[in-house]
Amino acid sequence: MSSRIELEASYHLGENYEDVLEKIKDENFKLVEDSVEEDTYFTDKNLEFVKTRTCLRTRKTNEDFLELTYKPKTDNSTEKYGKKEVNLKLDPKDYEDTKYVINQLGYIEYVSFKKYRQVYSKNIDGFEYNIMIDRIYGVGNFIELEILANTEEEKEKLRTELDRFVQRMNCNKLKEKEKPYRDIVKEYMDSKK
Repeated sequence: MSSRIELEASYHLGENYEDVLEKIKDENFKLVEDSVEEDTYFTDKNLEFVKTRTCLRTRKTNEDFLELTYKPKTDNSTEKYGKKEVNLKLDPKDYEDTKYVINQLGYIEYVSFKKYRQVYSKNIDGFEYNIMIDRIYGVGNFIELEILANTEEEKEKLRTELDRFVQRMNCNKLKEKEKPYRDIVKEYMDSKK
């Protein structure tokens, strides 16, 4: 089991973001992952998870990695500045059985989609800094900046550092992503019906 606290800020990218990739290179971030992720989000029958931005998700990566993720409900103060995330690594062969168990526990599949993700990483003062570039076909391109903390004390210390990270990467000039991918993709899919 892996538990950590993510401090993250997310933004919309346009179609042309070579300047962002150049900035990542200039800041000496290294490409550590280039993958296709299939995310399936679940909610309760009353959609409370959607209303409270609670995350119950399976993520299959490149057909050879599977994890179950839980993030507790979100409010405006935790969306940008982070909350606990619990990730359970599972055998990818158990993907369908995992979804079956989740359904049998009373949760329903809310939305499922694939995204192309590139992760750039760098260690600064003992903390892991990550930049994720995500492309979701038909929906758009996004950038997430995150710093990983292990304790609430570290989280508090890193709040202002996240703001500096955003400015250093020139993301403060981009439109902030105000909803989780789950909701952005669901709205896109519903608009196509």
